[in-house]
Amino acid sequence: MKPEDFITYCGGFCGTCARSLHYTAFREAASVLAELAEAHGFHHWMPGAVKEFDYTEFHKGLDFFANPDSWLVCKKGCKGGDSGPPFCVRDCCKQHNVDMCFECEEFPCEKTKPFEGIVERGQEYRKLGREEWLRRQVGKMGQGFECHTGEYYQIWVKRYPPTRTKNE
Repeated sequence: MKPEDFITYCGGFCGTCARSLHYTAFREAASVLAELAEAHGFHHWMPGAVKEFDYTEFHKGLDFFANPDSWLVCKKGCKGGDSGPPFCVRDCCKQHNVDMCFECEEFPCEKTKPFEGIVERGQEYRKLGREEWLRRQVGKMGQGFECHTGEYYQIWVKRYPPTRTKNE
């Protein structure tokens, strides 16, 4: 996908959304945690030993978060889908023939009020221009920025084959 494909109508960037199919750190971490829990045998002893913790439900949750086919994972992005939340500005942007709210002459307007921080993001977009704004979004994506929390996460999940010596 091209960086432009990640732009949302409300001025977001799918590449920094943990629900995006392309944001894999969370799914990978959930998968590895499930694998570690199984490898440590928690499924054998926890259900009988720890009454206040439902290991089966915990593992179901990890499987859900690790699954790229769950409903939680957005596969098409804002512009590839045909619906959004009730306050979505998709139809308005199409009517005004703009890629995103920030490009509309009427921005900000009543329809953008439900979006926290949208005016500030719009001002930044207009100050930087589309290309620089997009370059910065791609940079944030590469640094692990998550748009809903406004935080950068450096979670590196790696699977290593067991290390063995020649004598084993």
